[in-house]
Parts: sequence; C-alpha cells; structure tokens
Amino acid sequence: MHKLHLALIVAALISALVIPVIADTAAVCVVHKGEWVWVRAIPSKDGDKIDTIRYGVECRISEIVNQYAHVKYRDGCEGWVDVSYLEIPIKEKVYQVATESPLNKRETPDGRYLTKIKGGSRISVLGWRYSKKGELWAKVYRGGYVKAEYLREVDQ
Repeated sequence: MHKLHLALIVAALISALVIPVIADTAAVCVVHKGEWVWVRAIPSKDGDKIDTIRYGVECRISEIVNQYAHVKYRDGCEGWVDVSYLEIPIKEKVYQVATESPLNKRETPDGRYLTKIKGGSRISVLGWRYSKKGELWAKVYRGGYVKAEYLREVDQ
C-alpha cells in the first residue's frame, strides 16, 4: 500500500513538469540529418511530395499533427515534414533532471545508450528533437540526448 502511494505521488510530480511546447511557439528549426527531407502536401507519409528542404535550412514550425510538422520556409513556401528530421536549436539553457533515479543519455533520440546522468543533476540543453515515436528529446551539452519529460527548467 505504501509503494502505491509513493508511485501516485511520483506520477503526479512528473505530470506537473514543465515540458516545452515547441509547436505553439513558431520555433525556428533546421533539417538535421541527410542531405534533404521531403515536404508533403498533407501530414502523412502518403501525402504528395511537393518539395524538399536541404540540410541546415531554417524553417518555422506552426503545428504538429500525426508526427508531421507544418513548416514555413524560403519566402512563404510551406508543407509538412516528418518531425524526426527537424532539430530546434535554442540558446543554451539549464534544466534539472526531475527524477531521483538516473536518466539515460543516448546517442540519438531512442538511439544507442551512452551513459547515465545522476538524478537531480543540472544539465545544459542546446536544442530539441522529436523521435520517430513523436517523443520530445533534449540535445545536451557534450553530446547525446535525454527525454524531455524528465527535465524541469531551472530559474537562473
């Protein structure tokens, strides 16, 4: 019974964490992998391919639907891009690991395990990426990614 109460408290604390809502902020993003990515007419892999965006080109995310980001780029062009191809760079910001247990750091979102970060530690976040599963990950200083849901912003 005591473990159940503890589990409920932990779940409530995690659900109260501040997680960045990228799509609501018209975030600037860049294509981060490959030479280019398809832009589609609708938010689906079955959507017509209407254009491409090259690696490193900036775009703005206006919304996310079905793991696709609606982006605007190059003088008013727009369409839908698989979110896992985009990275949202930010000015370095400090976050705290919001769990007592260690947090796994990975090479890429959902990628190969690198190491653990001690629970409660402060880490510098350099950007955000979505995984193929649509989960938000934080790009951290000195390489690697951690799940954003386990971070909370630190007042500086």
